[in-house]
Amino acid sequence: MIRLLLDLDGVLVKDKALNPFPDTSDFLNFLRRKGIPFKVVSNNSTKPPKEMIESLKGKGIFLEEEKFVSPLSILPHYLRRNGIYRLFVIGTPNLKSYLEGEGFQVVENHAVQAVIIGQDRNLDFTKIKTATSAVFLSNAKILPVNLSRIVKDDDGLYFPGAGAIARMLVHACNYREDVPNLGKPSEEFINYAIEDMPGEETYLVSDDIYTDLVGAKNLGIKTIFMTTGKYRKEELSKANFCPDFIFESLKDLRDFLETLPR
Repeated sequence: MIRLLLDLDGVLVKDKALNPFPDTSDFLNFLRRKGIPFKVVSNNSTKPPKEMIESLKGKGIFLEEEKFVSPLSILPHYLRRNGIYRLFVIGTPNLKSYLEGEGFQVVENHAVQAVIIGQDRNLDFTKIKTATSAVFLSNAKILPVNLSRIVKDDDGLYFPGAGAIARMLVHACNYREDVPNLGKPSEEFINYAIEDMPGEETYLVSDDIYTDLVGAKNLGIKTIFMTTGKYRKEELSKANFCPDFIFESLKDLRDFLETLPR
């Protein structure tokens, strides 16, 4: 039996406002009827998992809590495991409140154990200076919620992802430690997502060639590239990457899944 990890942005929703594609609900209902194990996975760091599920519900996408996995599902476990409790956060107020609710101390100065890096549309010089000082002066860990290099905005333009901001700090501070990847498709993220899922073969369905599909293939996971998101099919040759399958809609993916043995 196969199991599916479905990327959210560019596969099930078409923009940051979480507006679904026309065939999203029908596709998810098809998976449920056929008994195909699946989870929705996202590198979104703007809202905690419960809030994301509520936001999706408001758009007509209904998911059980255990069906959704983001880096924020993993981050508190990682921090506790490594004894990290005092944080400077580049990210949304929702991210800060979530971490405080999980028992962590979020402060606005450089005297911290770690710099958490999520998506922040209000990133400014002061935040960058504080983060740089935390790493350079306080030996803070650099902990991006994911290693995304680039993110497509709703207007069709792009901005640096959390991974790109993290790399800037690494370079600026001559940081020598490994920067962990808590987002998809890291081994930690994938193992967390599939640990309670039946099935023997995992397929990652994503529109992101560079962040998701290349990494997934390196882990031995089957890759399905959807052309409905930020990259067109022509990008594959630039990336020198060949996914296992390419589909142009969820309907096409559904037709393919119908052919697979259960």
